[in-house]
Amino acid sequence: MKFSLDEYAISSDPSKEPMWVNSDTKRKLFQNVCKAFEKIKGTIESENELTIKERRIIARRVAIDSGVDPSLLSIRRQPEINNLIIEKNLELDELWNIISATKYTYGKKLTKAELHKKNIIQATEIERLTNLRLAEALTRSIESQIIDSHKNLIAQIDNLKAEKAELQDRNSRLTIQLRQMMSSLNNIRN
Repeated sequence: MKFSLDEYAISSDPSKEPMWVNSDTKRKLFQNVCKAFEKIKGTIESENELTIKERRIIARRVAIDSGVDPSLLSIRRQPEINNLIIEKNLELDELWNIISATKYTYGKKLTKAELHKKNIIQATEIERLTNLRLAEALTRSIESQIIDSHKNLIAQIDNLKAEKAELQDRNSRLTIQLRQMMSSLNNIRN
């Protein structure tokens, strides 16, 4: 009897949709995530050098391929799709690590041109990741400032409303007092 891993491997059917796929938009997004996964998986298995961006599923690309606005793929709006993308990216990272570990290098040293090219690619990737982190930090900073100014404006509005109510009450009391004085003045004249 021959031993085969195929007998023991559990293959997942990519066309089977989960329970949370209950609309056409989610169906398109789900199918495009699966297509992107299969495409990137094939690229990882066939090519040697890929950047992180090339070996990951990017939500913006999935949204554009699905014909929906990229803002629809926020974690708040589509948590299932975001979790699926994270899960598939973890699988792709694991596949990349496995394939990278199994590649045999022949002990050949890289030429100066190859080292320079590799250095440029890595420097570009580092710069891109640095820019992403700076953008995230800047966004968080701006959001916190906006929240603080929003809280200050709410407090100021509340103070102004209280002051307005107090002035309206004072105005009504003065109006009543003026009417009483006018009526007493009219009584004195008569």
